Amino acid sequence: MVTERLPPGPWPRSKTCWASGRGLPSSPADRRPLQQRGSDQEVRRRSKMQVSRRDVIRWASTGAIGAALLGLSESGGVRVSEAEGAEPPKADASALTRAEQGAQLTTLDSTITFGSRRVQRLPYRRLAAGPGVETLVREELQARGRTPSSKRTALATFGHITDTHVLDAANPGRLTFLWQYFDFSEEFPSNRRFRPQELLTVHVLDAMLRKLNAVHQGPVSRRPLDCLVTTGDLTNASALCELSAAVGVFKGHVVTSHPAGDYKGVQDYGRASLKLSHNFWHPEPEVAGSMPDNWKTIQGFPTVQGLLEAAIRPIPTEGTRYRWYTGLGNHDEAGRSTSASALRKADFIERLRLGDRLPLGLPQGMTTSAFWSAAADPDDKKRQALMDSMPYRRVPASKLRRPFSKGEFMDTAGEAGKTRFGSSAGPSGDSQPYYTFEVSPGVVGIMLNTASPDGGTKAVLDAEQAEWLERQLCLVSREAYDSKGRRVESNVQNRLVILFSHHPLSSFDLDHRSVGDPRPSLDRSAVLELISRFPNVVAWMNGHAHWHRVTPHKGKYEHAGGFWEITTASLIDFPQQSRIIEIIDNGDGTLSIIATLVDHSTPESVAYDGPHSARSLAALSLELASNRPGLDHAAAVGTSTDQNVNLLLRKPF
Repeated sequence: MVTERLPPGPWPRSKTCWASGRGLPSSPADRRPLQQRGSDQEVRRRSKMQVSRRDVIRWASTGAIGAALLGLSESGGVRVSEAEGAEPPKADASALTRAEQGAQLTTLDSTITFGSRRVQRLPYRRLAAGPGVETLVREELQARGRTPSSKRTALATFGHITDTHVLDAANPGRLTFLWQYFDFSEEFPSNRRFRPQELLTVHVLDAMLRKLNAVHQGPVSRRPLDCLVTTGDLTNASALCELSAAVGVFKGHVVTSHPAGDYKGVQDYGRASLKLSHNFWHPEPEVAGSMPDNWKTIQGFPTVQGLLEAAIRPIPTEGTRYRWYTGLGNHDEAGRSTSASALRKADFIERLRLGDRLPLGLPQGMTTSAFWSAAADPDDKKRQALMDSMPYRRVPASKLRRPFSKGEFMDTAGEAGKTRFGSSAGPSGDSQPYYTFEVSPGVVGIMLNTASPDGGTKAVLDAEQAEWLERQLCLVSREAYDSKGRRVESNVQNRLVILFSHHPLSSFDLDHRSVGDPRPSLDRSAVLELISRFPNVVAWMNGHAHWHRVTPHKGKYEHAGGFWEITTASLIDFPQQSRIIEIIDNGDGTLSIIATLVDHSTPESVAYDGPHSARSLAALSLELASNRPGLDHAAAVGTSTDQNVNLLLRKPF
């Protein structure tokens, strides 16, 4: 693996450069982006490893959007059209213009690193700008030609966004009262359910779309973006208001992620248990009778006066200028458990999420295990008695916090973008959330649905979808291999294929069955075997793990060169980045898949003092996420082999 720097000049070029990257050093003395740190031995080891599966905890949380602003009805479903009487989107005067962004459009030119400590001797650090970082040409699947060709052609360019997790931080259905019973041995909730930046998910998504609009082309090929693709977890808890908020940002509506119009929750100074008061960040100045929380006194988190009000204020969004396609993630899947006990628990949680009570704790003397048993009691009166016995505070209620159906997801996302779900001609309720689409004239995208129907975190590819996938691959593969490894030819037009899904390959387990299908779903080896039979598959884009990874999968058969699996980190957690992907024919029998990371904000946009703008709040979200206690920065950003890369492979036809 080597690095090159691209000289200035028009495309095509005879010499290529692949540069970028990003990371946050643990020491102010080391200003190198994180992925450049560590031994060469570790880099080599990581580049050969398969991506390990992260245990992702599914929250009982939700997110939202203002009903009047996005055309939601308290008694009906989702309407993505402009609400009657809603104010049309306005330009955000504080948003970065393309000229202002200048050389900071991608991480090729500028990265983000840690700057000085905000408070001496406390961990919290401000963000600072760092230099662009040269990245690696990866040759595990194909060696680079000795003589670079001058006849290189850009075949496709698209943006990849994943795991936006738009949420309503004030939703009672998040069950925040249970957090006080978890481990606080390190003076913060070690279960990682609380994020100090969780109020600002809409602002981050808007900032990223503005940045991709400004970039508008591949940084290497200069080919205009063909489309944007999101790979699941658009929402945080499959709430109707979350879905409408996220879609509203893509459409350029005026949005807020809080349908109740007020914030009352663990981050204000309202009535709460002592543990919740001490162990969660409260951005506002302390009120009479309150003490600074541990995030401020131990970690050094700032006071940001006016944040709670600014975070729920509707913001005008720019929307995307490109075709947009999306897939389903496990947080977008409400689940359909057949267990009577699980259904009763779900009913109990839904009563909370739609109601006006924010529980503050368990009834006196009750354990968490006893609570869940009582919540699943067959007697409805006993379940109601449990709810009545819990201490609570009154909060604004909203029916928009109900879970959306799979049909509503497909209708809403399909109307907003260019998605045409499923293969049937019937209503979306009868279709499936997997489909094919044209990335560019020579490149086909196949969106898979790997979300488990039971709402779990594991990846699932059921037998019915696997058969559908095989049919789609056969339609664009003149040469392939059958299930017995025999080479077969078909009279079809060859096209390159890029797979998209929420889960990476490492999230597939053995013998995970799909609800409603008596046949077992495909395990990890079976999924890889199916894909490997089709040499035209050159890349697999996914998310879910909230980290950057790039993994080579070698071809199994004689004429199959393998494919690259590219996992992108989330927009809710550090490093809050997306990617631009360029597919380039090198003119020498090889392809390059060029992945370039994009930051949504700049360090200088962070502001603690008002007035707060959408731009400053998005930048603040990144700084808060970067300083989250217990965060493993190295795991999130990966090594330089997982950052901006030129991924070489044999051209399949």
